[in-house]
Amino acid sequence: MRRRHVERRRNDGLIVNSLVDIALSLVIGFMVSLPLFFENGIFVSAPGVAQAGGAVPAGSDIKANIFLANDGRILLNETLVSEDSLRVLLPRLLDRSVARRVVISNEEQVLYDDVIRILDMTKQVGASDVAWLRTKTAP
Repeated sequence: MRRRHVERRRNDGLIVNSLVDIALSLVIGFMVSLPLFFENGIFVSAPGVAQAGGAVPAGSDIKANIFLANDGRILLNETLVSEDSLRVLLPRLLDRSVARRVVISNEEQVLYDDVIRILDMTKQVGASDVAWLRTKTAP
């Protein structure tokens, strides 16, 4: 009786089983963590000034306009205020507003840290809509 000699092929290719496991783990990790990024953020919406032809409509409900100057000044509705008084005055203005909308604008050299701090403060005191404009000169 003759024995057949069967050659087994050696697998010299890339083993992808472990790579598939790693990729699947990453996909599941991103799917689980993605909602956390969207629930805890500051959402800023662009104002509809472009649709209005470049001017704010006469019957608009914007009650709080905050301007941040390069030298650290904060203007609330074109009145100079400190950051502490802004935290007190802004909720009063928002209580009179139906849409509770705040428009924040700043000069070109203002640090984004200052802008984000004011954005966060407006959300904490109860603003529902925050629009951020970037201007170059003080009003």
